[in-house]
This record gives sequence, C-alpha cells and structure tokens, in this order.
Amino acid sequence: MKKNSIIIIVVVLLAVVVMFFVLKGSGKKEENNLTAPITQNSTGAQLFSSSPMAQYAYLISGPTLDSKAEEATMGFTITKKALPDGSMQITLNSQNAEYKTQTYTVKAGEKLYFVEKFLADDSENADKNLKDDTAILVDANGYIVAQ
Repeated sequence: MKKNSIIIIVVVLLAVVVMFFVLKGSGKKEENNLTAPITQNSTGAQLFSSSPMAQYAYLISGPTLDSKAEEATMGFTITKKALPDGSMQITLNSQNAEYKTQTYTVKAGEKLYFVEKFLADDSENADKNLKDDTAILVDANGYIVAQ
C-alpha cells in the first residue's frame, strides 16, 4: 500500500509540473502575439514599411521627384494623367525594349513607389538586371495594394 501511495504522489507531482510548464508556455505565446508588430491587415495585405522592398523604394506619385527618385528611374519616362474621378494614372515607359510598360491608377491618399534595388546597374538606356525595377502601390493606411 505504501508503494502505491508513493507512485500516486510522484505521478501527481509530475502532472502538476507538466501543467505548470504548459500553462506558462501558452501565456508566453499570447504575450508575444500581443506585442508583435502587425504587418498585415485583415485582407492579408502587407504593411509597406515592413516590406523588404521599402528600403529600395522611391516615391514617384508626388508632384515632383527628388534627386534619388530621378536617379532610380533613370531610363524610364514617367507620365502622369489626372483622371475625372480624382485619381492619377501613372505610366512607366522604359527606353529598354525588354521592359513592359507599367501603368498604375493611384487613388486619393495612395502612393506609388518605384523600387530599384541596384542603382549601379542602370544607365540611361541600359539595365543589366531587369527584375529590380518595378513599382509598388500603397494605400492610404500604408498597406501594399499592388506590385
């Protein structure tokens, strides 16, 4: 009888220790979820500022381009056309025939960025890496709409 009591006590103690660590671990997960930055909205769109592309992006939907945006878009002609609904149609035409024309409709509050990862590979009419020149449309809340 004494042997059975010792076994029961050991099993109960083990169960208590295991439950303690299980509950403690689940509390940490909830805490981490509460403090983790939110980088997606309810539709799954990614927050642009947390995107790896953000560091290579230059605003092109503003009224003018800054010197860095001009350098990044070298070899492209940017055409802006105001639409009747208040949005802006922005077209990117490359002097390089290997590129496809890119056209974006930028609604009020949205921003269009040009992504150029490797500035050193561009010249006025040549580009050694065709995959690093694209645009990203960002909504008024900072989430990626299209790329």
